[in-house]
Amino acid sequence: MLHVSRFTPDPHRFGEFLACLWQGPVPADLVLHRWLYLQGQPRSMLMLWEGDRSAEAYVERAFGTFGALDTESVTDATPGLAACFARDLDAFGQYLRSERGADEAAVRVQLDVRRRGLEAPTPEAAAAAGRAWQAEQDRP
Repeated sequence: MLHVSRFTPDPHRFGEFLACLWQGPVPADLVLHRWLYLQGQPRSMLMLWEGDRSAEAYVERAFGTFGALDTESVTDATPGLAACFARDLDAFGQYLRSERGADEAAVRVQLDVRRRGLEAPTPEAAAAAGRAWQAEQDRP
């Protein structure tokens, strides 16, 4: 399972945190995807990681013992946003089929609102198209 954790270390225990982080084994199912330092004070970090129960327990112990730790399970929808940034409706449809398991009817509905936005001449027209699409979806 994919997780994102925000860690704000206790500055008075930072040395302990660093030393303990390097001590002992790390669960085999823990996969680190990103470790990002956030701007500002207090110092905080984001960790994007993957793992099951043993990894969850390790992260809680290795980080939560030495500061504030907030972890949530997440879904990686990066290919969908990448298709949006590339303005590639075909790639978005393929993402819905392969990653989300959507059937063709659901794909058509999802592509419709995106096509309306893509073809709109202005942001205001795109917003109006989105409202119209939503109203159509809300009808029984």
